Amino acid sequence: MIKSVIAGMLASTVLCSASAEEVRIGFVNGLTGPIAETAQDLVKVTGAYIDMINSQGGVNGNKLVLVAKDDGYVPAKTAPLIEEIVQKDKVVAIVNSAGTAPTLSVIQSGVLSKHHLPLVGVFTGAEALRGPGSAEVFHTRPTYQQEIRKISNMASTLGLQRVAVLYQDDAFGQGILQSIDASEKEFKLKVISKVAYKAGAKDFAPEAKLIEAAKPQAIFLMGVPDSAYRFMKAYSAPVGAAQIYALSFVTPKMLASAAGEEKIRGIGITQVVPNPNSATTVLVKDFQSLVNNAFGKNVSPSSVTLEGYLNIRLLVEAIRMAGPHPTSEKVLQSLASMQDYRVGGFPIDFGKGNRSGSSFLDIAVVGRNARLQY
Repeated sequence: MIKSVIAGMLASTVLCSASAEEVRIGFVNGLTGPIAETAQDLVKVTGAYIDMINSQGGVNGNKLVLVAKDDGYVPAKTAPLIEEIVQKDKVVAIVNSAGTAPTLSVIQSGVLSKHHLPLVGVFTGAEALRGPGSAEVFHTRPTYQQEIRKISNMASTLGLQRVAVLYQDDAFGQGILQSIDASEKEFKLKVISKVAYKAGAKDFAPEAKLIEAAKPQAIFLMGVPDSAYRFMKAYSAPVGAAQIYALSFVTPKMLASAAGEEKIRGIGITQVVPNPNSATTVLVKDFQSLVNNAFGKNVSPSSVTLEGYLNIRLLVEAIRMAGPHPTSEKVLQSLASMQDYRVGGFPIDFGKGNRSGSSFLDIAVVGRNARLQY
């Protein structure tokens, strides 16, 4: 059934012929595989916003078209799929990517630089994606180093020094460990257990037992969302035995679905966007308006979908700035010109060659009914 839904989304978002009256936006993500829940939320909110903009006359008289492809979270597939939609579908940009390894493979392939193709919004904070060769990637979230530093500072403030870390055994995980090492020194933590898992792993009972046996005061779940959900399902220590923290792409809804509401209560999750359920900013008010209208009927409000909304809205504004005949290079230039910019009041700054547009960070705690408390 899930495969049918995904196939329907892909079919509905990809047209076969190009037109001067269409501006095509690419979406290449793991709609199947270990980050499927995140990717499916992202394609829904991306499509909903595009549909709403088209209902208002499009952008500069042009209709926006979403071209969605599933890479299954397999890095070897991502760059070829982007090359395909550039050559075949003539996309002017990519939006709402996810995954360190897939995105790194895209940067290393040179496909973005070859086509002057901007990528707006990547659901990873890996430092490896922000170095040389990544000038076409525009980030709207802080780095994992900043997220881990935020978590480590919180743990240290609470007097939690003995830490266990769950991480993925790949480039993503190695970057995480480097950030952990830096925070360990800065905040005088003691990492007593580092437990690796293979990408795509299903059974986390061995990893849970190793961490339980170490008896940490705090557990840092530093893997992809699916690993956090599966770990919590396998984790059997008494509630409160350790304070648990997770990275920003983990959602309380899926944690509760996997492990139950009681078991996940108190987990701290870093946040890279404001509270999606509190209309204290224009950005969130506009997001809620989308969720509550006919176009957003399939979009569930969450920090993930709010971030996806921020990214597609930012890209659409760059396309508007690029004029009535936007090209990938014009859109790239529009994004690069966004210095001290505001998207619904949310600050974005890509000026002076900067590609890390936001430093917003918070920590929310899972409360009753699996709702985040800020």
